[in-house]
Amino acid sequence: MAKKSTDKEAPEVTPEKKPAKNAAASAEAKPKAKTTKKAASDGEAKPAKTAKPRKKASAEPAAPEAPAASPEVIEDEIRVAAYYRWVDRGMTDGGDAEDWIEAEKQIRN
Repeated sequence: MAKKSTDKEAPEVTPEKKPAKNAAASAEAKPKAKTTKKAASDGEAKPAKTAKPRKKASAEPAAPEAPAASPEVIEDEIRVAAYYRWVDRGMTDGGDAEDWIEAEKQIRN
């Protein structure tokens, strides 16, 4: 026996497909790309350009040139470096001249 359809059962509805755009209309909207290559004026083909070799990057960036420090600034830097040498030696008496000389060599080089 066949089943009767009732009002409660709704038939399946498939969504309507939108019509495809007209290919001619979309082609008119887009500018056409040039497909022909210009020939060389003398009739010969030009050689392809070669890339220039790149300069290798150094491991360390070049430090900018620092302006010359005044003698007072250099002396302060030497004083601080000598102090840290004294601290590294255990803050013992004596050896202050050697600390100063080594700090001066470090700062001036």
